[in-house]
Amino acid sequence: MIGAAVYELRAKNSARLPFINGRLMHAAFFKILHEVLPELENFIHEKLNIKPFTVSFLNPRKDLPNFEERWEVRSGDKFNWRVTGLNENILRAIMAVPIGYELQAGNLILSVEDIQSKILTAEDFISSVKELSPATEIDFEFLTPVSFRIDNFDAPYPRAELIFASLADKWTQVQMPAAVDKKFIREVAAQIRLTEWRGRSRKFYSGSDRGILAFWGNFRYNLSALDSDFKKVFMLLAKFAEYAGVGRLSAQGLGQTRVIFR
Repeated sequence: MIGAAVYELRAKNSARLPFINGRLMHAAFFKILHEVLPELENFIHEKLNIKPFTVSFLNPRKDLPNFEERWEVRSGDKFNWRVTGLNENILRAIMAVPIGYELQAGNLILSVEDIQSKILTAEDFISSVKELSPATEIDFEFLTPVSFRIDNFDAPYPRAELIFASLADKWTQVQMPAAVDKKFIREVAAQIRLTEWRGRSRKFYSGSDRGILAFWGNFRYNLSALDSDFKKVFMLLAKFAEYAGVGRLSAQGLGQTRVIFR
């Protein structure tokens, strides 16, 4: 199973909220797991290298006043929060959240007012991509910072080899159907060219002690060097990015992605 839910949240108090709030939302989701499926919370926290879910940053539904990269939130302000699940148990926890449930992001208390969801079997997800015509280009819109790790260093590079190897690794770790070899994907991805881009890179801080070199923006990749079958494989991995995120710390809001095939 694979799916996503968007929670509509309303602030119940006034507080300051950092723009980069993924660590806070990661903690909020673990609170949900603790209350709904405590045995799953312990397993994910202690045993899994790649978390079978992602959380977005809190996204205000209208412009809010801000100061020093923090929003000045007032009681009644509304936010969207997107959470994805990459297995049935996670999706069960996501959908078990009742209207009126309260969660906390730092000093901000929020109440769930609505939930919109889309859930597919893994087979239906794969079929939905197979039915498409082979793409010549893929547009990646990285909505939040993306970073990879090479040895002991952050690698804020939008190289196709890093992007697709990351997705192949996530695909394998969450046990999606059909084996995908990370090393092979990296080698083939070297033939994919970055042809257009508009973005930035800089160091982001998810906490006072956690600086991460990352990039974000819009990037177009050309798949003309690949045959039709390989194009479909890379389209599948690209679409998977909308649920699994790209790069490091996707369970803390990094690597949120939208894709368009051309």
